[in-house]
Amino acid sequence: MTESFKPQSLTVNEFLNNADSFYQIPKYQRPYKWIDDQVDKLWEDLWDSYKTNTENYFLGSIITAKQPEDQYLDVVDGQQRLTTLTILMAVVRDLYPEINEKDSLNLKTIDITRIKNSISRDGKFQRLRLVTHSNHQSDFDSLIINGNTLELKKPYKKDINRDESPKFKFINTATIFKDKLEEIGLEECENFINYLFNQVYIIRIDCSDVSFAIKLFQVLNARGLDLTNADLTKSFLLGELHKKYKEDPNTAKLRENQFLQDWITCEQIADNVHQSTNDLLVMYEYYLLGSNPKKSLYEELVNQFKDKDPLKIIADFKKFCQNYKNGIIEADDEVTYSLFYIRWSIYWRTVLLTALQTGYPEYNELKLILRNFYYKHWIAGYTLTRVKQTSFNLIKWIKENKPINEIKRELNNVITNNNIQNRIEEALSTDVYNEAWCKPLLFIIEFNQTNQARYLEITDRSIHVEHILPQNFKSLYGWKELIEDKEIAEANIHNLGNLTLLSGSKNIEASNKPFVEKIMIYNGKGKYASDHPKVTSFRISQKLVDDYNNSEENKEWTIENIRKRQLWLLSHTESILDLDLSKIKQETTN
Repeated sequence: MTESFKPQSLTVNEFLNNADSFYQIPKYQRPYKWIDDQVDKLWEDLWDSYKTNTENYFLGSIITAKQPEDQYLDVVDGQQRLTTLTILMAVVRDLYPEINEKDSLNLKTIDITRIKNSISRDGKFQRLRLVTHSNHQSDFDSLIINGNTLELKKPYKKDINRDESPKFKFINTATIFKDKLEEIGLEECENFINYLFNQVYIIRIDCSDVSFAIKLFQVLNARGLDLTNADLTKSFLLGELHKKYKEDPNTAKLRENQFLQDWITCEQIADNVHQSTNDLLVMYEYYLLGSNPKKSLYEELVNQFKDKDPLKIIADFKKFCQNYKNGIIEADDEVTYSLFYIRWSIYWRTVLLTALQTGYPEYNELKLILRNFYYKHWIAGYTLTRVKQTSFNLIKWIKENKPINEIKRELNNVITNNNIQNRIEEALSTDVYNEAWCKPLLFIIEFNQTNQARYLEITDRSIHVEHILPQNFKSLYGWKELIEDKEIAEANIHNLGNLTLLSGSKNIEASNKPFVEKIMIYNGKGKYASDHPKVTSFRISQKLVDDYNNSEENKEWTIENIRKRQLWLLSHTESILDLDLSKIKQETTN
């Protein structure tokens, strides 16, 4: 039985010079990223251990995975350190070709032959290959492996920070080491390199396959996984592509470039919509499965992609990403706006993406019934557990092109079985202010007041839910004298009818003012109003001003006013979410 992993404690000399010391940074890895801070930190660690003559200094672990029929080990964790050490060796080679030549017969002395052997064996087989991209290997070869690092000049900072061009980071690292090695001189460098090769240790953990290597990396590294499921998926698909065209290397190269271009497009879309490629792959996984995943994202995707054309897969995923950007993130309608507030975002987004991906004909009506379904469960107080399986069922039904009326019937059955009606009646007839759905509910009622709804960011701190009757009314001038039944008033403070939306500045000014002054502030005529007063932009707050101006009698905010506004807001909630709130409305009237 093959061992899953095998750890080895190796000196740097063994790590770079042994017969099996051939490494490659695979396609699924990101390019070399280290800049000044990381390179300086590595140097300082090594230099301090050398100056204090620390025995058996531990430089860290490197996790590798053996690829079938390949003498090179994939570096799953440790590529930055390994690449940096290789650049250090190249600078030593170029700067001090006579290193330790006077003591070359000592087995522990590291002369130029061993330095060169740590870069490439016999000048033919490179110890480190960068398979991340063909240009990366070409740049690494010309600048570091086969070039003269002494001729390199420190790049501009803007170039160093360009992630898509690691060649500037290769150059930068080489110039840093050149300066440091020149400063210490040949003799000190000889002693330092002897120490580095013989007393600095690396634990190399050789794993039987990439999947196990990633799992091991997750366990060993509390700092988080740099290598994502997206990286692994890309690697798998590229491997499948090369297998398909293994008899035709030229076609394989063309197809690889085509694949990578589409993959880069997906990454760019993800970046533009502030989403990770990994998150988009999770939604794509849900779309493909139409059921709750049983294994890891990578394992599920490998199972789905097995024996399929990688170019068709990446083309379909690119279309999926474009649908996400154009159909969801950049959608400009009140229904999509209201969906963004729902907590279970990955589920409703995947449902809609499935509809866009398959060209579901009744997309707009689907959005409406989705909003109703998720908001009803949210207001009813249910958690993800109640909607998760139905979300997967929705994906499956849409892929089956089930008619919208049948889907609506299925969702209504779920709503009935979950006793949604009674739970919503209870939720809306009591305090709503402290509920997570309170602000979103006011938002969607606001959207319903205008034909040109603007998206309101739920995290926008400049938008407040305002209590018309202040929470501390009992101690406020203009309120404590007017409110006769303070117990009933207290019971209605957090009710829907006593709430509205205001911008931050108006909310701060209006918060504890008497009702007449509040109306002036809502109307843009407060104390701090400019020469061009601005009425509150929220229609549900403008209604308070309109009602006040249209009333010839009562100009006060009473319990009766709260009840009337409650009825108005409940009627809109009824209409928007397809609810029957007649029972609560009757109770409010009584």
